[in-house]
Amino acid sequence: MNEDFWTNVLEDGEQLLWTGKPKPRLSLRNFQLLGPFIGAFGTVIAGGLLLSFNDLPVSQSVILAVIIALVVLSLVRGLNRWTELTRTRYALTNHRALFFRLQKGETRVKAFPRSAETKPDIKPTNPPSVFFIRQERGDNPTLAAHLGFEYIDESDSLTALMATSYKGTET
Repeated sequence: MNEDFWTNVLEDGEQLLWTGKPKPRLSLRNFQLLGPFIGAFGTVIAGGLLLSFNDLPVSQSVILAVIIALVVLSLVRGLNRWTELTRTRYALTNHRALFFRLQKGETRVKAFPRSAETKPDIKPTNPPSVFFIRQERGDNPTLAAHLGFEYIDESDSLTALMATSYKGTET
């Protein structure tokens, strides 16, 4: 993301405070990322045991097909999540929190005003994830999503930017 990119994205008077991207590490703390891969491994073990001690009237080829389908489904889910994270970029300005997704020659941007910012909620992933945007659904305000920047190395410097006041705040 070069200087021309930021010139097109930032509004008049808006200043870029921080940029980053997810950098997850292989860790048990990141179980939601590792879960599909562990699930695929467990399915292979369970399937192997089932095929070894098969006294069922169902043919082994059907059992094997189901095992392969479950393993492939689990691996595809896990790989999609990793790919999604590698194509994600974040930015924090004095007015907005920006979420970028790089997709097939284009960049999709979601922006949330800093007025939607809540107290940062640090999730103990490796590195930490910082959730700080509350997005309510228009049709049902009781259903709200808590959004933020996931797997951020510099989470301390990011949360420090959120603790300070910014333009447009009411004090």
